[in-house]
Amino acid sequence: MRNHESTAHPRSGRGRLYGAALITGGGSGIGRGVALALARRGVKVGLVGRRTAPLAATAQAAAAYGVQAVALSADVADAAARAALPGRVHTALGPIRILVHCAGVVAGGELGDLADGALEQALAVNLIAPLDLTRRLLPDLIAGRGAVVLVASETALVPLPAATVYSAGKAGLRAAAESLRYELAPQGVQLLVAYPPTTATALTRGMAAAAGRPGWPLAQPAVVGERIVRALEAGRPTLPPTAADLLPAWAYVLAPWLVRAVLRSRRAQFRQMFSEKRVGGNKQ
Repeated sequence: MRNHESTAHPRSGRGRLYGAALITGGGSGIGRGVALALARRGVKVGLVGRRTAPLAATAQAAAAYGVQAVALSADVADAAARAALPGRVHTALGPIRILVHCAGVVAGGELGDLADGALEQALAVNLIAPLDLTRRLLPDLIAGRGAVVLVASETALVPLPAATVYSAGKAGLRAAAESLRYELAPQGVQLLVAYPPTTATALTRGMAAAAGRPGWPLAQPAVVGERIVRALEAGRPTLPPTAADLLPAWAYVLAPWLVRAVLRSRRAQFRQMFSEKRVGGNKQ
């Protein structure tokens, strides 16, 4: 077993990453892409998620790069599971230097159509879990002058019809990140907020088909994960949306009435795309 007492800084002057990383939602999608990008750089990875098979597969792929990789099955919506995670990851990997929050759930449908518990589940995963796990692992992050990565969404910038709860969670995460910078920066902890493009998963492909755009271009998780890790290496505070995604965000700032009118005209399309039957309870 590797020495858990290493105090190597996660970043050197050349931006090289060190130590151990904990990635929520690490079994698939963007989380898997980030995990493998970190593993290629020699970072040990702990992968958190509900589904054991994808976690095990990603851990095996990461270990192929010669690093220690462990699967930690847990539902981050559960407070007790979150409380147990620091101890579990310390036992497996030692102190955490990089904390990446990729877990997410799309609670789809208009507010009045949501099932009991859907609102609490979505906000627990998308907002409470990132803040709570960051709080619990702050001693590690401060001691190692580490880094936190929060994966936001364009819906934090342009809220969409039939995505009230998801938009609220991501907007809250964005606001929390800007406030958290004032706490972390003086203690040498880097905070990166990433706004990834819509990324190819079984869920997003189904949503694109429901919207009548089965050929909708979707980014590959491995590419998105690599971009996030490169931004982390560069010490960037933000990985902004792509140019295509920035256009509606800027339009929403400059002419919100126009963007709202367009989105209102497509309400039925968004209701179909974000229907709870299609996306409710699915983690990214």
